[in-house]
Amino acid sequence: MAARREHKGGMETGAPPAGRRIADELGDEAHSFGALHGSARGSRNVQGRLDAMASLAPLSGERLLDVGCATGEYTNAMAPAFTHVDAIDVEIDRLALYTQDHPDNVSVHTQSVTSLEFADDTFDVVTMIEVLEHLPDVAGALAEIRRVLRPGGRLLLTTPNRWWPFEQHGIPIRGRRLPGPTMPGLTWVRPLHRRLCRTATFTRSELATLGETAGLRLTGVTYMMPPLDSLPEGHALHRLTERAEASPLRSLSQTLVACLEAD
Repeated sequence: MAARREHKGGMETGAPPAGRRIADELGDEAHSFGALHGSARGSRNVQGRLDAMASLAPLSGERLLDVGCATGEYTNAMAPAFTHVDAIDVEIDRLALYTQDHPDNVSVHTQSVTSLEFADDTFDVVTMIEVLEHLPDVAGALAEIRRVLRPGGRLLLTTPNRWWPFEQHGIPIRGRRLPGPTMPGLTWVRPLHRRLCRTATFTRSELATLGETAGLRLTGVTYMMPPLDSLPEGHALHRLTERAEASPLRSLSQTLVACLEAD
């Protein structure tokens, strides 16, 4: 899946008629496919995120810290491009699976990103793939990441885009978890979204502000539409999402991908 790079600047506004047609078509299919979440499921999903991050900055170097590694799908894919990789998570059950089988240059740790057990200026690259939205202390996490990044090092992350109209992690109501498409536009009503949902969403400008406070400069963003891994390769909806990513509609994509560089 092609991801289109965007640099700092104002958010695109106003889609042309063709863009609106794409939006309508995606909306019709989102209930079945577009809002399904699972960032480490499917080859288009995993490779799409890695390609999007690599389009913003080199995904290679001496030392990598992968925050929220889970069972290691992304860590394993990135490991060959680094001399050594440290992978951390706080979910012990997932880590127990990963510690049983991982590349030789990967060390797995039970650590929180808000309390990293690494020395200052250790890493060339830090990755956080669909992690930021789950953190109760985003500012604290970014400050710790800046501490362990070498000057000029980069944080590459993916996170839910505020302007995607569907909540990606479900909506807990009265003991049930409703799928996001049952309440389209919820993510745009921030007070209601915060009250109903356990995960956050972000905009480019918010990431820039959060990063600046931590000593991290936003150097680029790109967007990803849903990878739709459940569909056969070459499906018409794959072509539709690729068209959307190449149109002004890309700023409404499901996933925001960003690179922030340590000052």
